[in-house]
Amino acid sequence: MSETFLTNCPHCKSVFKLRKEHLEMAEGHVRCGSCQSLFLATDSLVSMEKETQKASMADNVEEASDNMMSEALADIAEAPELAVQEAATPSNINKSNLIKNSLYIALAAVLLISLFWYFYLWPNRIKLAQDASWRPVLTASCSLFGCQVPPLQRPDLFVVSGIEVSPKVQGQQEVSLLLKNTADFAQPFPKVRVVLSDIKGGQFTTPDFTPAEYLPEVNHNTLIQANQTVQIGFSFLSDDKIYSGYQVQIVE
Repeated sequence: MSETFLTNCPHCKSVFKLRKEHLEMAEGHVRCGSCQSLFLATDSLVSMEKETQKASMADNVEEASDNMMSEALADIAEAPELAVQEAATPSNINKSNLIKNSLYIALAAVLLISLFWYFYLWPNRIKLAQDASWRPVLTASCSLFGCQVPPLQRPDLFVVSGIEVSPKVQGQQEVSLLLKNTADFAQPFPKVRVVLSDIKGGQFTTPDFTPAEYLPEVNHNTLIQANQTVQIGFSFLSDDKIYSGYQVQIVE
């Protein structure tokens, strides 16, 4: 079968279909059937077979492209979990970093509290326990570290009454008195001292007597309860002077 070509008239732009033998007869010169002009068909000659092949190839390429796109979309549709996992990865990383940072902050806070407790609160616990602003801090710390808050101590709320000082042989003096805790809370027994005085203004002061010395039969960690009165007694050795006055002092 002879190859078919297309050409167009340069004068009126009409398009004609020619065979190879038509071109060979007049060496490519043809006459336009519309405007009767004579022109060289080879100037705008196009092979229909080649154009058909190109068109077919273009269709095949377009079809192949469409198929590839469809397959790619199908692959994505078949793996939704992977897409979600990859998209969620940065969020998971941020959450992991947040947890780590929170843990580090908590550990640092515990370390600081421990150091503060060891170097300040514990060495000064008795004094701080008496301070209304520090006692809640000490209480909270002891609940964390499992210790016991020292009891409140207000020596000024003790009242002494029924004092008797009896001189014995060789300067031995015996003391008996009533000790009352007027506070509305229990507190430790205080230290006690005695001051003797004579008519000339001379004085003799005893050492401080601890609860272990004037309450030998009682547990020394025992507290004297609110509004409780306890009788105590102790003895001491004074000089050979004669003293007519005496005073019992509560020692902080």
